[in-house]
Amino acid sequence: MKKQIRKLLHRFENLKFRKKLSVLMLIAGLVPVVFLAFSMQYGMTNQLREKEQYNLEKILEQSVNSIENQSQIYENLVDYLSYSQSLRNIFDTEMESDYEKYLKYVKVADPLLQMPTIYHKEIRSITLYSDNIEVPHGDTLLPMSEAENQQWYSRLNEGTLMQWSITRGGNKSIIASRKFYDNDTIKAVLEMRLDYEKVLSPFMSQITDNTGGMIMDDNGNVVYADCSMDKKYRPNNIENLKDISDKYYISQRTMKDTGWNFYIYRPKAVSENAIHKLLLKNIPLILISVLLLSLLGYVFSIRMVSQLELLTENMNQINMGLRKVTVQSKSKDEVGVLIRSFQRMMDQMNHLISEVYESKIQLQNSEMRALQAQINPHFLYNSLSIINWKAIEAGEDEISYVTLALSTYYRTSLNRGETMTTVAKEIDNIRAYLKIQLVMHDNEFRVVEQISDGLNDYMIPKLILQPLAENAIDHGIDVSDNEDPTLWLTIREEDEHIFFEIRDNGAGMTQEKADQILTYQSSGYGVRNVCDRIHVLYGEKGEMKIESTPGKGTRVFIRIPKKTEAKVL
Repeated sequence: MKKQIRKLLHRFENLKFRKKLSVLMLIAGLVPVVFLAFSMQYGMTNQLREKEQYNLEKILEQSVNSIENQSQIYENLVDYLSYSQSLRNIFDTEMESDYEKYLKYVKVADPLLQMPTIYHKEIRSITLYSDNIEVPHGDTLLPMSEAENQQWYSRLNEGTLMQWSITRGGNKSIIASRKFYDNDTIKAVLEMRLDYEKVLSPFMSQITDNTGGMIMDDNGNVVYADCSMDKKYRPNNIENLKDISDKYYISQRTMKDTGWNFYIYRPKAVSENAIHKLLLKNIPLILISVLLLSLLGYVFSIRMVSQLELLTENMNQINMGLRKVTVQSKSKDEVGVLIRSFQRMMDQMNHLISEVYESKIQLQNSEMRALQAQINPHFLYNSLSIINWKAIEAGEDEISYVTLALSTYYRTSLNRGETMTTVAKEIDNIRAYLKIQLVMHDNEFRVVEQISDGLNDYMIPKLILQPLAENAIDHGIDVSDNEDPTLWLTIREEDEHIFFEIRDNGAGMTQEKADQILTYQSSGYGVRNVCDRIHVLYGEKGEMKIESTPGKGTRVFIRIPKKTEAKVL
């Protein structure tokens, strides 16, 4: 990861300043936009979640309140019947005859216990159980033994308060019951049987549109559990509260009269989908902001950096030899100051070049011409010619061979005082020089030539190969232990350039030392003089390099453009 970051930073550092400025302006504008967008998204997400929770609580509150209001009616009705003296007389007073009991049941008990079922459709029946009732009277008056056989009876607690329970099975019912005591003895039990669905309908009607609900009594038994959800949202077990509480928004409320706990829940995934849709709606706004920032950053960067780019282009032109400042600025900012400072610097540099550098070139040319003037070419050629004839008369072929090579070498070197020569004459010069060296070394090394045809008439600086060959022999071949010392001379063309190469398999040197040869730190003059002349004549179009490896040899490489006319220094 760190490597990738460093690579990314490195690529950023290598970008053009205009692109850097555009990227920085984009980042500077994008960070607050993204921060604001995500802050708004985070706030709206929390609001949606809070709203979802609030809606569940309100739905649950309304449905539970509705059921509580109904339960209060049932409790008031049970209280009314509990305190009815007429009803109490049925199980407190001993009847003298069965006919008297029958009249009491028909005229007193039936109206009291059956009338509420007419006005309240959710009340299925009201039954009074008592030991005084020996024979069942319909479903309103039953013996106490019948109550003890009911499943709800075992769950009744001690006390006179109305208690709630549920009967399961095919015909579910909600039972509201109450005990009647005489001191500590249970005299009777009043049972009100309610329609399960009608009583719970305010709550059950809310279980729609990816909503679930559950009711548990005060003992933790499930009274009701159901959900209306897509298959992907349904819980594995709708009666497992722990499973529901992990993945759903859930609201809980306790019903005061019954002690039942009501739960209503919705999948979190539904809200998350709504949040994602909201985020997708914001993405186009963010993208538009990014495009606007990119466009503005690009326009501003061009306006701010255009002068710097012109200055950079002008510097490149100067580096290629133009030596003239073409960019102008009247701005008083840092860029304007930089341009004017650069212009003043170039004026001073041009002045120095005119006075110093060109003077140095003229001095070098004067020194070369002075050296050439010290030698009388005709006297030298005549002397060498006499030596050659004397050697032939004496039968000394080797002396004649060396004399002819020396005559060729000086004739091509002096070149009538000209500083430029042809490729053909330079080849004659280096061949003559190498013939003399081979004689001096008793042919202890080989010379391999690789010279392309068609290059003879091109003009080049004279004496650019001899110093390289001399350096290769003296510092490479002579000090090497190579069993087959060889010097390679290569001249070839490529596109609009001519390539010269002198290579040996001698002692070689470190690349650091090879690089110093072409600088003014070097003590050697010949090779550095060739390099200076190449740069003076051709500028950036000319090139000279030295490559070397200890124990393997050295390669000197020169590249110059093709020219058919001489450039006089």
